[in-house]
Amino acid sequence: MPHIITRMERIIHIKLYLQDNLQQLSNFIVELKQEFNFVIPKMRLNRNDDLELRKKILNMTHEERKRLGINKSTQWHIKKNLSDGKTFKIHEKILTKIQ
Repeated sequence: MPHIITRMERIIHIKLYLQDNLQQLSNFIVELKQEFNFVIPKMRLNRNDDLELRKKILNMTHEERKRLGINKSTQWHIKKNLSDGKTFKIHEKILTKIQ
């Protein structure tokens, strides 16, 4: 069974890379070593939202919201999270109405 790396393990992994890079740089500065190699871990960012969906939600009018059967408060909270740059969660029921 493959081991799934948790977020905390990933943070520790990155901190170890940074610590090693810092140590190599300090050795280079005080001339203990003639060269240094920074190791930059591969990072992957997963977007779980769609840019077109974001635009559609932000540009949705009150009339369109009513026609789709979405509550006023639901639209307000989703728009607020989007405009604040936060990630947003949309329940399946609302997502099917929007798409």
